[in-house]
This record gives sequence, structure tokens and C-alpha cells, in this order.
Amino acid sequence: MPEIVLGGQKIAYSVRESARSRTIRLKISARGGLEVVIPAGAPLGEKDVEALLLSRGGWILNHYRQAQTTAPAPERRYASGETVLYQGRPVTLDVSLKANGRRASVALDGDLLRVRLPASLEQPQAEAARAALESWYRAQAKACIPARAAELGDQFGFQFKRVTIKGQSTRWGSCSSKGNLNFNWRLMMAPPAALDYVIIHELCHLKEMNHSRRFWSLVGRFCPDYKTWVKWLKANGDRLRL
Repeated sequence: MPEIVLGGQKIAYSVRESARSRTIRLKISARGGLEVVIPAGAPLGEKDVEALLLSRGGWILNHYRQAQTTAPAPERRYASGETVLYQGRPVTLDVSLKANGRRASVALDGDLLRVRLPASLEQPQAEAARAALESWYRAQAKACIPARAAELGDQFGFQFKRVTIKGQSTRWGSCSSKGNLNFNWRLMMAPPAALDYVIIHELCHLKEMNHSRRFWSLVGRFCPDYKTWVKWLKANGDRLRL
């Protein structure tokens, strides 16, 4: 990765093109570091990016240091007693081996998320438990998110073609120019109101494929408290992981 020196500190950064961006954006997180997001096809070379970063050096250093001092999430063992989030509330893992069956199973029982693994595992138990949990969350997302998108689309007068559940590393959702919507399965860990905001956000892109003032006005019309959930997702994004 390229690096830049700011205030005597070397900072690695990545550059990503985005068809949805109309302006250059800087993103900093404890997990992803410094990312420069530029509009697709923008005539920016390496020297242009470096000049931009130097001009924003004070802002970058301040936010980069804040991100680096953020306490990392504790390393999971995927064992009984640990908690994960489901629809915004903590649920406790109950992980055990089962004598019969060759497939893992996951079931929500009140505040317990019971994970049953085959006794004859071909991988470490922690890996098997994590894989079973992700499969379960993906299944919940496929059952919930398309149906909720259809409800909100009908309620607010939006029509889309297809909903796909993905595992994007940096996005909660996206909307294609063909009218297809994509959503991150990790949204099943967020409160239902946060999920609604993301769905409405992507529905509004069906009419405004940008982040202009008109776009945010449209989002605000259908989700008046959207700023609350924008902030919540930024502050809690790292918690919505397995």
C-alpha cells in the first residue's frame, strides 16, 4: 500500500473508485485505516492524491489517531457465554457438540443463540461455530431484508427489481443503475430502525443516484431520524461483526 508522511508519522492508505461518488472523500477507521474514495474516471494521479492528503494533513492526523486509540473488539472464541448482537440486542452463545447429524444447526431461544456442531468436526471448533453463525445470519437476512424492502417500497412508492444479500466489507447496502438492491447480512445485527434507514437510503437511490442535497432531502422525507442511524452505524459498525 502507498504511504504518506504527516506530522512525522507514516500512514498507509488505499484509493478506491466509486461510481456513486461525485466528490473526493476521505474515510478513516480503526479496521480499514485511511481510504481515499474518488469518483469513477476522475483524472487523479498519485501526485494529485498525495497533494490532497497533504492539504488535509491536520484533519487526517486527528481522526487517524482517534481511530488508532479506539479499543479493538475482543477476539472471539465462539464459545458458550460470549455475546453477539441480533436485531440490536445482545444474545448469548450456547455452543455444544451433538452426537447425531453431520450438519451444524443454529436456533434462537429467547436470549440464547444455540449452536450445535457435529461431534466429528473436520475443522477447529471455533471456525465451525463461526461458519455456522454466519450461515444463520445470512439465512435470517434473506428471510427478512427482501420482505422488508418490499414493504417499505410499497409504502413509499418505490419499485425495484431484485434484492441480493452480500457480505460487503465496507458497505451496508448499494443500488445499481438497473434497479437492483444489495444489502449486507450483518445488518441483522443492527436495530430494526437502523435496517429500515439503510433500506430507505438505497430505495432513494432509485430516484437519486448520488448523495446530493436532493437525495438527503428524499431520505429525510421517508426517514426523519436518519441522522441518528447514520451516526449509530458509524459508531457501532465494528460491533456488527462475527
